[in-house]
Amino acid sequence: MAKNLVVVESPAKAKTIEKYMGKDYQVLASMGHVRDLPKSSFAVEVNGGVKLSYEPISRASAKKAVAAIRAAAKKADTVWLAPDPDREGEAIAWHVAELVRLKPERTRRVAFNEITKKAVTSAFASPRALDMDLVDAQQARRAVDRIVGYKLSPLLWRTVGPNLSAGRVQSAALHLVVERERAIRAFDPVEYWDLTATLVTGQDATLQAIHPVGDKEKYSLGNGTAAADVAERARPGPWSVLRVKKSERTRKPPAPFKTSTLQQAASSKLGWPTWKTMKLAQSLYEAGHITYMRTDSTNLSADARAEIGKLVGEKFGAGYQQPREFTAKTKGAQEAHEAIRPAVVAQAPADMSRALSEEQRSLYEMIWQRTVACQMADAIYDATTVDIESNGVSFRATGQVVKFDGYMRVYLERGDDDPDEIVRTLPDVSEGDVLELRSLDSAQHFTQPPPRFTEATLVREMERVGIGRPSTYSATVKVLNDREYVRSESRRLFPTARGEVVCELLEAHFSEVVDVDFTARMEEDLDHIAEGAKQMAPVVREFFESFEARLEEQKDKMTRPERPTDQKCPECGRPVVKKFGKHGLWFLSCTGWPDDCKWSQQLDEEGNPLPDPEGTGEPCPDCGAELVVRTGRYGPFVGCSRYPDCKHIKKEPPKETGESCPECGSPLVEKRGRFGPFTGCSNYPECKHIKKNPRKKTTAKSAPKTSRRRTAKPAPAKS
Repeated sequence: MAKNLVVVESPAKAKTIEKYMGKDYQVLASMGHVRDLPKSSFAVEVNGGVKLSYEPISRASAKKAVAAIRAAAKKADTVWLAPDPDREGEAIAWHVAELVRLKPERTRRVAFNEITKKAVTSAFASPRALDMDLVDAQQARRAVDRIVGYKLSPLLWRTVGPNLSAGRVQSAALHLVVERERAIRAFDPVEYWDLTATLVTGQDATLQAIHPVGDKEKYSLGNGTAAADVAERARPGPWSVLRVKKSERTRKPPAPFKTSTLQQAASSKLGWPTWKTMKLAQSLYEAGHITYMRTDSTNLSADARAEIGKLVGEKFGAGYQQPREFTAKTKGAQEAHEAIRPAVVAQAPADMSRALSEEQRSLYEMIWQRTVACQMADAIYDATTVDIESNGVSFRATGQVVKFDGYMRVYLERGDDDPDEIVRTLPDVSEGDVLELRSLDSAQHFTQPPPRFTEATLVREMERVGIGRPSTYSATVKVLNDREYVRSESRRLFPTARGEVVCELLEAHFSEVVDVDFTARMEEDLDHIAEGAKQMAPVVREFFESFEARLEEQKDKMTRPERPTDQKCPECGRPVVKKFGKHGLWFLSCTGWPDDCKWSQQLDEEGNPLPDPEGTGEPCPDCGAELVVRTGRYGPFVGCSRYPDCKHIKKEPPKETGESCPECGSPLVEKRGRFGPFTGCSNYPECKHIKKNPRKKTTAKSAPKTSRRRTAKPAPAKS
């Protein structure tokens, strides 16, 4: 039997570490957390101190893992706890020690930022005890999150609808999305115009120049008439070159990835949601290919910088080498970890083709490119500005040409780093040259509202204002989607009617829950606990007491949302109000509904009336009234026209697909569930087989190049 037992979280990580350890080491996976707060009770006791009551995870795989760890620990001389190097990992190590009742004198904690032989053996050579400050910080987070969720969620169920939740970080993140949507709705676009002159030099070369010149004058042409006036004045010429200015400029490479910037880059370049990026990054980390992926640090170790510099010199030449150090700019950033980088930078993406899936390789390639680029020289380019005048009207043409590509030989950060965008050459002209006008076009524009968040830009904003941490960003965004507080269209996040109502109620009754500054201060308190500067109990107790007082004050004031309208009931003439339904949509109803008047009208997600239910001509088997086609949360269905007095719903026989279930042989049928249509076994619930629809494989590449075209319109006639 092995003398040493090593406990990690996942089988993939266990498999990788096993390669580096000798026969005296047995590596087992806990399968994630082994204990958690129970779902059936509050489990947070606050009096003189703070006590959290845990129970073992009931999942079969967790039970099996704990049994194996317990049996192996009894026979091992030393137990090495090696979960991830953050608060969550420290908490998992502590829970394993507590649940299995490991003896402190035979227990060691090891942590490493990368799963390479050098890092792992170095960690085992320098073990430490469990860091209870990190454990307490994680427990404090669980406690305050449980206080908010357990105490506040039932109020939302009562006033809004079932399956809702309020969370300390998720509510503040939802507030960011709702506030952005309000800003978009309130935005009043301003019209402005510009002129584009296509000019020809004496050598028959063309260039384009634009009026107005400079940011201060950008909106000076407020309408088509103003544009036409300026065009008429400039058109006759002569078009003379006033000045030509050339300057050398540089562009520095971006810092290596941290959690938030990795998610943003994967979103813009690969089109991935945050959860997918983190899942793939986790698999790369556990296989030993990259360093730890939950970090807010942009630091690189001295060894890593030296290794990258050597590779750059060998691959691109000494002129491309530029040693650099990066420090975090984010408030509250923890510098204990490194940035996300390849564990072995000498392993280029092309060398990893057989070891990685297509998606893993795409992510690894992006991490490798950015890591190498951060230790490369600046890109250098020549910028040229040509100022042109005609009858007192100024135009400007700009161009820039790369002289030295530097880091851009390896990594392009955004569309405006695209060499095709940078290489915009201008013909040779000199001061005093007279140009010939070929065309003069005007274009109408409108100022744009702030853009809606994507998952990645929401994470960036959360990081900027200080809510959440690298380990919680992706999970927070996922909860907003799962609770149907937001919906995603073309990768943009829109608050749903349910999300807006929940936000409005929290703003009115529990403003601190959606207050970004309040949430950020709590994150700082958790950081101070992790650093040993504060104790867990006072922080949690203060939060609990203030929240309990607020809850007692507001619990009877929080009622189902209702808004007045200027409509009258078409059946009885009473005022009509707008109410929020339990299925997440607004509806109109008579103020006498449902006791004195039955009139109501369902509204869609945008607040527009849905068409009246279409009759089927079929009688309801329960009451005899006509059955009608209605639209519900999961799509169209046939129900009684006397709803809510009669709640009969006709069960339509599922349509067979002609295929047989591979598990039990029963026919497969078309069904509709919460997330849309699917194909499943007709023998449900005895057989729970669901057919997996094959998805088209996509090649993950950099985002396609897009050209920025100006929509030209003829200059309007002068009025």
